[in-house]
Amino acid sequence: MSRGGWVFQASAATILRDADSCCTKIAHLTYAREFSNVWPDLHNDTTRRLQMSPQGAASKINMNSRCDVSKESDAKDDFVFECDRTFCPPEKLEHCPLLQLGLRQPRGDENLTHRLDNGLQSLKRTLKCPRSYKALFVDAAGTLIEASQSTQQVYHEIGLKYGVKLSEDEIAAKYKAAYGHPWCRFRMRYEDDGRLYWQRIVQEATGCKDPGLLEDLYQYYTTDKAWHIGDPDAEKALKAIRNAGIKVAVVSNFDTRLRPLMKLLGCYDWFDSIVVSAEVGVEKPNPEIFLIACKELGVKPEQVLHVGNDKTNDLVGATEAGCDSLLWGVEVVNFTEVAKKLGIKV
Repeated sequence: MSRGGWVFQASAATILRDADSCCTKIAHLTYAREFSNVWPDLHNDTTRRLQMSPQGAASKINMNSRCDVSKESDAKDDFVFECDRTFCPPEKLEHCPLLQLGLRQPRGDENLTHRLDNGLQSLKRTLKCPRSYKALFVDAAGTLIEASQSTQQVYHEIGLKYGVKLSEDEIAAKYKAAYGHPWCRFRMRYEDDGRLYWQRIVQEATGCKDPGLLEDLYQYYTTDKAWHIGDPDAEKALKAIRNAGIKVAVVSNFDTRLRPLMKLLGCYDWFDSIVVSAEVGVEKPNPEIFLIACKELGVKPEQVLHVGNDKTNDLVGATEAGCDSLLWGVEVVNFTEVAKKLGIKV
């Protein structure tokens, strides 16, 4: 189970009956059958049964998918479920019908017992003293700022000048392959100005080794023609967040072009701190970059909410550092929604 959620146990019928009406978002369910040896007193549901095909000891089901229900009954019909803490404000959790069931303490499995007990204790602490964030971390490219044209389109248009004959689709495929090559995993991608890294990417994506192509592309991505602020209400929302006493920082995998680019786009002064991987010598998903940002703002990791568009770099990295996180484009799509998650009205 993921870090930071509320962990409970309930019958399938109760979940089906109450999940839509309560104010929680169920992150995932785990079929309780594999826990029958350590949880012998499972609730006997005599109403409905959620059917699913067991896929081993970690069989899971997404509540957003279609669920088939029958009237069959089974004493092992319960589920261990986890509610995403970020989407379940404590003031709403307190009245959630699912939580009225409480949490049954399993026996025999120390690891499972520890996980479930921690979830319950964490919820009790939050209900007693609601969690309040003191800082918001924001990813740059793909979250705060977005490319105005696709990479393949830019590479194709500028590449024509240097005799590149590949189509946009071919460039896209080669770019993706180059981006994932092992060599860029053995060292930081963005060291200093990042030219060494981008030289390899450009050459592999286009097949062109002319240094002029690299330079033209490199300079293009320093302009406001290449980038724009993705959310037109970002400034207003971030200002409201800062006015509420929450510090805001950019935490980004980027080369040394980021600061001047942010100044050019007019968003540099929206933030209390800007942490750039090329400047601090470590990049996401390494949790160290998040800890550096925490130190700069004078906050603890558990007081931070990070927002980014990359599951590995942003969600995994932030979680490993001890921060909460939201996936941009999925869990939130603009900064007004981010502010709402923080309990701030824009």
